[in-house]
Amino acid sequence: MPDFRARHPDRDIRQSFPVRGKVRGWFYRVEELPTGHWQVKGRDRFGQTVSIVGESPEDVLKSAEDEARTLVGARHAGDDRA
Repeated sequence: MPDFRARHPDRDIRQSFPVRGKVRGWFYRVEELPTGHWQVKGRDRFGQTVSIVGESPEDVLKSAEDEARTLVGARHAGDDRA
């Protein structure tokens, strides 16, 4: 299992994931696919990732942020058990 305590500099992440979302510490990349759908890939400072495909860029970004919130909550819950 990866060590999520090791942080990556924001500057390095933003080169590949230029969109800063509403979830603190997460960055996203929004791309239109050849099928006419949209894909959002996100990454946080600890290397966790999300990927969502949908019909509108706004909807996929919101879904990716929701998934990121879930991962952040799970990570913090794991910190409490340590």
